[in-house]
Amino acid sequence: MGTTTPGGAPEPWTVRRSQVVVADRWIRLRADECVDGHGRTITPYYVLEPADWISVLALHDDDTAIVVEEYRHGAGIVGLGTIGGAVDAGEQPIEAAQRELLEETGCRAEEFVELGATWANFGNHTNRVHHFLARGCRRVAAQSLDDTESIAVHRLPLQGLGELLEQSYHQLTWHKAGTWLARHRA
Repeated sequence: MGTTTPGGAPEPWTVRRSQVVVADRWIRLRADECVDGHGRTITPYYVLEPADWISVLALHDDDTAIVVEEYRHGAGIVGLGTIGGAVDAGEQPIEAAQRELLEETGCRAEEFVELGATWANFGNHTNRVHHFLARGCRRVAAQSLDDTESIAVHRLPLQGLGELLEQSYHQLTWHKAGTWLARHRA
């Protein structure tokens, strides 16, 4: 990359030991004992191992965005976001995107566009977020929510939507979708 850093270039760590702290249907948390490239021990270093996630920016036939509003306990807020959820075991990310769109909004899309994947938080998560654009969405059913979900569905203009999204990867999905739309509508 053309720059030098005091102490040399970063190197991957070596994991000496790893212990699972919590493992259930929602998450797996491990505590690693690591040694960095300079021989320093970093312990415990906690790593979350959740399933991959999907994030879908859904567009109605009239190109308004279909977004969801729900309580997010980690942040303690009711927030607006893209359609999302976990990729179930044995499921492909596109299948999870289609399932979550139908469950959370009752909509199906004429077309799904894969926008790539990014790390959820590469500092301490092992999972990736798969970003999708769903085009030509129409309501075909009622919501089919989990017992613990309460989700309001909204249709909003696509222009300026990113300013209303409070989660960074939701903003990234909006940005990726906007870039794709700009390239393919020209």
